[in-house]
Amino acid sequence: MKTIDLQAARRLLDFSVRLDSEQRAEEQLQGAVALHNLLAERGCAYVADEVGMGKTYVALGAMALMRHFQPKLRVLVITPRENIQIKWMKELRNMVYNNVRFPDLRVKTLDGSPAIPMVKCDRLLDLVHQVNLRPDGCFFTRMSSFSLGLADMSGGDDAPGRRNASALRDELKRYIPWLSPDALDLRVRDRQTFKDNFARALCCALPVFDLVIVDEAHNLKRGFNIGVAARNRVIALAMGHQGGDAAKSIFRGYGPRAPRVLFLSATPIEESYTQLWNQLDVFGHGDDFPELKDKSLQDEEKKAVARRFLIRRVTTMKVGEDELTKNLYRREWRRGGVDQHDEPIRVTDTKQRLVLALVQKKVAEIIGHERFGNCFQMGMLASFESFQQTASHTRRQDDDSAGNFDDGDQTDDVLEREGIDVRGVNRLAKSYRDKFGSELPHPKMDALVDSLSTVWHTGTKALVFVRRIASVTDLKRKLDERYAPEVQQLIQQVEQLS
Repeated sequence: MKTIDLQAARRLLDFSVRLDSEQRAEEQLQGAVALHNLLAERGCAYVADEVGMGKTYVALGAMALMRHFQPKLRVLVITPRENIQIKWMKELRNMVYNNVRFPDLRVKTLDGSPAIPMVKCDRLLDLVHQVNLRPDGCFFTRMSSFSLGLADMSGGDDAPGRRNASALRDELKRYIPWLSPDALDLRVRDRQTFKDNFARALCCALPVFDLVIVDEAHNLKRGFNIGVAARNRVIALAMGHQGGDAAKSIFRGYGPRAPRVLFLSATPIEESYTQLWNQLDVFGHGDDFPELKDKSLQDEEKKAVARRFLIRRVTTMKVGEDELTKNLYRREWRRGGVDQHDEPIRVTDTKQRLVLALVQKKVAEIIGHERFGNCFQMGMLASFESFQQTASHTRRQDDDSAGNFDDGDQTDDVLEREGIDVRGVNRLAKSYRDKFGSELPHPKMDALVDSLSTVWHTGTKALVFVRRIASVTDLKRKLDERYAPEVQQLIQQVEQLS
């Protein structure tokens, strides 16, 4: 695979269609060429553009360039969820129809549709089936499919997990009948062991993909480690991770399946550059950039290493003659104000102060326990946003990502996925409700309700982001309570008039 220049790419792609800015169109083209060349030279590229910069189209542009020069290109697109999986397929059709200049019969057909076959795979075994039907194509799957939800495998042959595992094993063996009986031994009692072996066998059934695209790659930030979500390990082993310890006599053909990987995320790093290295390592490219996890290096040195494969563009706004980034043209709401910028919430209600002090005491007792060593868990501080009781979100067989928080799928620890302080907050909420017949007052939530309660009169639109699932229900209930007296008053006025 050779590098190309902008002139060669411009003959095939035109991003100005459906864009109101020639500058943006040129940036999209430059991005597609840069990604193509990074993949050609390093086998790894990362698009870390901010939200709204068109990461998907830039990635599809790079794929189109690769397909044009390599007509038998085999592509695997891994998305986080099914709705995004469907969106990628739609965007590929739109990009080919609108932005590929002519029907080269490699990327675009005579009627304007994609020349590359698009295949939606709902399960991993669907992927195995489809890739064995055709030598090329673009196969769309999703991260949740790699979770391999299995029930408990302990007990006899009738245990639900054993039955599920048996069905998976028998279906996979249709594609690799030579697989040794020892490869997927159902006598193991540990689900993770079976999942690891299934992923190794899956790798043997999959071909090498010329390009793997990973959308929202930050979901893999915990990497290929013991105790991370099973999904991460299954993806890594299915792609032939070098740390898979696969016995060659049992898993014949096990090895790398992703020589070129394109990652996409607006938030590639949350805490440290190790998280960026973890994402690369899942697909076997971490060893190319060991400096990212080197604790002896400073962040500036690691940033220089990341520039070798990572592209990041930021949103700008033209003010007069100046191009300003978001840090210059907007003011961030940092001090916790709700109604007024930089004016923190003031807890003046006595009941709120007492409840808040009680919750803080209980949560502090949990954090101070020797088990946690004064450290926060991933799902901790459920009470920061709402005191409403949260039902226990136990893991379903078909979903390893169940949890109360967005990061719930980063660990296999069920208690951590739920948030260890959730149960303590739930007990307080239930006790208060049983005693007083209402929900615990919450300074932050109540202040937000006060602010939103005026929108009925002003017609103002409001967009609210929450972290805790229960906060949506809590917010709606409080708004309903606030709105109910006005509705009742209006009904009485109408009745008096009639």
